[in-house]
Amino acid sequence: MAVKVTTGDWLQGPYVYYLYTMYGFGIGEIGQLFIAGFGSSMLFGTIVGSLADNMVEKELRLQCITYILSCIMKHSPDYRILMVGRILGGIATSLLISAFE
Repeated sequence: MAVKVTTGDWLQGPYVYYLYTMYGFGIGEIGQLFIAGFGSSMLFGTIVGSLADNMVEKELRLQCITYILSCIMKHSPDYRILMVGRILGGIATSLLISAFE
């Protein structure tokens, strides 16, 4: 199950990149958005991993909520909203990966 879920998460990368190009962002701005997502996953991953043992059910709910918000924010061409969405997406990825451990 964990492999299927994480594979689905990884598959969105090229499509998100294309979406950002359609919004008119350059490679530098797109790079910043991706770095924000990966950086927030790295930063919050250490915190989330320690909480996973105690709160698996709550963590899955939080993961769903953060992914939903992240996906909703992808519909906005505003850079700041996209940045918040990428940060939420990074947090959701950390929750996703640690929930199945």
